[in-house]
Amino acid sequence: MEQAMTAYEEGTAALLEEVGAPVEHANAALQLLGGTASRYARDLKLNLKAVLKSAHLSDKEAALLALSVAANQKNDLLTGHFRTQAEQAGATVEETAEAAACASLLAANNVLYRFRHFAGKEKYQELRPGLRMNIMMNPATGKHLFELMSLAVSAVNGCEQCVKSHEASLIGLGATEEQVWDAIRIASVVCSYDRIVH
Repeated sequence: MEQAMTAYEEGTAALLEEVGAPVEHANAALQLLGGTASRYARDLKLNLKAVLKSAHLSDKEAALLALSVAANQKNDLLTGHFRTQAEQAGATVEETAEAAACASLLAANNVLYRFRHFAGKEKYQELRPGLRMNIMMNPATGKHLFELMSLAVSAVNGCEQCVKSHEASLIGLGATEEQVWDAIRIASVVCSYDRIVH
């Protein structure tokens, strides 16, 4: 019995604790992991810690990126956790709201531009989206971070055209490829956490 408890603590409890969630919050997938001394559970917890401590992004930037991806995934638990982390790292109310707004805006853009890409017709390239996107003009988070969030969400949503556009924009703004890569690493691990923590 004591051995099972240790396995449980290594798995479910440790993963939930990392995002400030009670043990009762475990979904079915996480309960499966928590039933053993799961090496994957341990790795996932360590991966989240590692990607949020970037050598190329500030703690605030990393938390806002994670928040934007969590909002995109509609994961209330992770959204709340990363909002708290962002606020603790100095993010304003406007900046945390903008991380969520970015996810919503990119949901629309990713659908439009994925369609253009998939359809492959010149006519659709010529037609304007006709959607208001004022938030992109003067973002509270700054153009650089807004583009990083846009890139991360676009990568999660699988929009090739948007990924290429935001990556090129970031390089044009003076971002490094290491910053871009760390944003994508954050997005990948948040999505991985999303699959087992709701």
